[in-house]
Amino acid sequence: MSIWALLCFGAAAFVALLLLFVFRAKSWYWHILSIVLALVVGLVPIPAQLNTKEGSMIIGSAFTFLLLWGVAAPFFRRSRA
Repeated sequence: MSIWALLCFGAAAFVALLLLFVFRAKSWYWHILSIVLALVVGLVPIPAQLNTKEGSMIIGSAFTFLLLWGVAAPFFRRSRA
């Protein structure tokens, strides 16, 4: 099961970084909103219907994507030249 979690979270991280690389960072408030949403997703208790292995991987992937997309944005800013 741990290999699936590694693949799932790794894919979410890869997609977040790929989107930042291709489209660059957007306005700062989108990335702040992404960080806030990641914290909401991470801190809200998991409902009983999603308290399964698959549900935990879906929620964890969403958390990983949102947090990484928000935190890594300053490293992918557009140049001002």
